[in-house]
Amino acid sequence: MKRGIFSLRRLRWKLTFTYTLVTVVALLALELLVVSAVVAFLNSNLPPTLAAQQIRDDLAPRLETHLQETPPDADGLRQELADFTGGAEVREAGARREDPTSFELGPGGGSLFVIDEEQRLLVSTPELQDFPEGKRFDAARIDGLDPLVDAALGGEESSRRLSANTGERMLTVVPLEDGDGRVSGALVGTVRVPNLTGALLIGVGISAVLLMLPAALLGTLFGFVTAWGLTRRLRRLARAAQRWSGGDFSVNVEDRSKDELGQLSRELNSMAAQLETLMQTRGELATLETRNRFARDLHDSVKQQVFATSLQVAAARALIQKDRGAAEAHLVQAEELVRGTQKELNVLIHEMRPAALEGEGLASALREYAAAWSRGSEIPAEVRVQGERETPLEVEQALFRVAQEALANVAKHSAAKGVEVDLDYGPDALTLRVSDDGRGFDTGKASGGFGLRSMGERMEGLGGYIDVESALGEGTRVICVCPLGEARGEGRRWAKR
Repeated sequence: MKRGIFSLRRLRWKLTFTYTLVTVVALLALELLVVSAVVAFLNSNLPPTLAAQQIRDDLAPRLETHLQETPPDADGLRQELADFTGGAEVREAGARREDPTSFELGPGGGSLFVIDEEQRLLVSTPELQDFPEGKRFDAARIDGLDPLVDAALGGEESSRRLSANTGERMLTVVPLEDGDGRVSGALVGTVRVPNLTGALLIGVGISAVLLMLPAALLGTLFGFVTAWGLTRRLRRLARAAQRWSGGDFSVNVEDRSKDELGQLSRELNSMAAQLETLMQTRGELATLETRNRFARDLHDSVKQQVFATSLQVAAARALIQKDRGAAEAHLVQAEELVRGTQKELNVLIHEMRPAALEGEGLASALREYAAAWSRGSEIPAEVRVQGERETPLEVEQALFRVAQEALANVAKHSAAKGVEVDLDYGPDALTLRVSDDGRGFDTGKASGGFGLRSMGERMEGLGGYIDVESALGEGTRVICVCPLGEARGEGRRWAKR
């Protein structure tokens, strides 16, 4: 595999772009959140409530002192209000305003009024012609103020209930008490609330433009560094997986971090070690099984034939001086036994050779194997294939081994003069039939040997089955059926038909 495949450049730049995008969006979201919080705060009743509490604590006690005098000390009240508002200058007399309650107290405008229990205006800061001192203070002229004044003069003390935010003004009323605790007047405050939403949104837009480029650069930088470290760790995993797929389990992933990726690396290292042990064990078991089977085949066939050959040769040697004709007959039998032994060895040797199915396909591999088997066993074999198409490699390997075992049995036991191998690719299953015209056997009396059990286990592992049909003098047919496609994916088990 090429080195560049695991460079992970695309993933790195995707992560970098994502980090940059998240940084910019988070910055904009934070600005919008702050603006929304400011707007919500200005439009709530909290600012006038806080203002009412401050006035109650700082200004009201001083005003109550001047209000208790008879008559009330208007100059003292005015001076206290002026000190509280920071010496706000009163506009020139006669100056008209569009809003009679507007004066400069900060970002907006507003006024402070002191009224007595009869709602007569005693003092106002600034002094306004629309609300003349000594006359009844008409609170109804200011939207939302009249119920607050009535509540304050009625004895209400809760700052929350004596404050309001109408959207244009913040209103607050603080009751003033005499020495006996009786309400003798009230301090009324109005502050114009400017509409800051538009200005704040414009500010957000300007700050977004000014901060977008630095935020994008910083996000790209940190994103690239973070993505580079992550992709480097992933590249180590990918390269190790590539080596593992090639059968080299000696490679370990070096990652000492304690996060999930580091834990995954350690788990994969452990898995690789277990797979290496498993592969070695399987290889040893397969080698041992093959050696035992090869030894058993040599013992059951070749060794017996060699022993019989040695007997024929010994008999011929004993008779060669006395009866040359009888000795010649023994030698002919010995020669036939040697040829049979040679066939057995050819079959065994070819069976030990692995079939190269990859890139060739089951049908081609069967044709080549049958041709080689025929040359070694001197038994003609015909291979017929219907509907050939691509099938999973594990299915092809299993059927190929079954065909090997079936042909080996034909060569050893059947004394057949011909063999037919049929491979049928059906819509749901792949069927293999190996038929011979040999001596056959009684399936009711014969017990399945190791070869038949091995073939059956291979098919059961793939959800299929194997069946053997035979009778004395009528040959033998081995039928193997293995499911394909959805039938196999669903774990479907096929019954014998």
